[in-house]
Amino acid sequence: MSIYVVGHQNPDTDSICAAIAYANLKQELGVEATAIRTGKINSETEFVLEKFEVEGPTLKEEVGADDQVILVDHNEISQSIAGLDEAEVLEVIDHHRIGDIETGNPIYFRNEPVGCTCTIVTKLYQENDVEITDTMAGLLLSAILSDTVIFRSPTSTAEDEEMATALAEQLGVDVEEYGKKLFKAGSVVTKLSPRELVQNDYKEYEFAGETIGVGQIEVMDLAEVDGIKDDILAASEKLVVENDYKFLILMVTDILAEGSLLLFTPGAEQTVAEAFDVEADRSEVYLDGVLSRKKQIIPVLSDYLTA
Repeated sequence: MSIYVVGHQNPDTDSICAAIAYANLKQELGVEATAIRTGKINSETEFVLEKFEVEGPTLKEEVGADDQVILVDHNEISQSIAGLDEAEVLEVIDHHRIGDIETGNPIYFRNEPVGCTCTIVTKLYQENDVEITDTMAGLLLSAILSDTVIFRSPTSTAEDEEMATALAEQLGVDVEEYGKKLFKAGSVVTKLSPRELVQNDYKEYEFAGETIGVGQIEVMDLAEVDGIKDDILAASEKLVVENDYKFLILMVTDILAEGSLLLFTPGAEQTVAEAFDVEADRSEVYLDGVLSRKKQIIPVLSDYLTA
């Protein structure tokens, strides 16, 4: 029986690095676990894997009754690998809201309100007295800086900063300098089609029986998307139809300005305006100080849509 460690669909750097690092930890503890992924590796993660000379997890689109699974960086069925209902879930290591994963037996469930799953994985290495090699340190550090937006995100905690600082000291790198290189390498605006931009870092959420999609891209300047907003919205509308969504939102997050432009499909205007208490035009609104989908977007939408 295979044991797979897997992150969410449309994996980001935290999802991929957490899978690799946690599978490595399990191996060090005598468990034959293998990291896999359910989607394409994005540009930022490719940069990290190349820098630290690590092979990416094997792509596996479905698991079955003969598989055991450890979930990292998510705990919702809609975000997970196909066939999860047939497989046996052994563990969950996550930092998001508690979702709808159900198991037949008690499992190890580690969920903490920190900015990154890899912060928890780093702690697990320490708790199990397993050495963190420079290679694993590179992956863990990269994920923490990515998910916390170099500690600028409101999801970032003192624990994230503590773990990242120790990992950076081990590697002899400057956190701010490396973080900016990481985000620059991850810029996808000129590399991907409008549809790929929307789905690059993308999750589905179900509220009151209806599903929405929320994607996020990070840029150094919002001007990068000025000429392609209409194309992004057109691609978003197609995804809404194909997936029978209530609506779709793409967060375009300006890392340096520390705010996000929300681009949204028809039908979302009232929700966005009332939920965030802003004046929203037909397709966009800028939210100053908003960087986190997990902490600043999804909870607000959840409260409004389930009221």
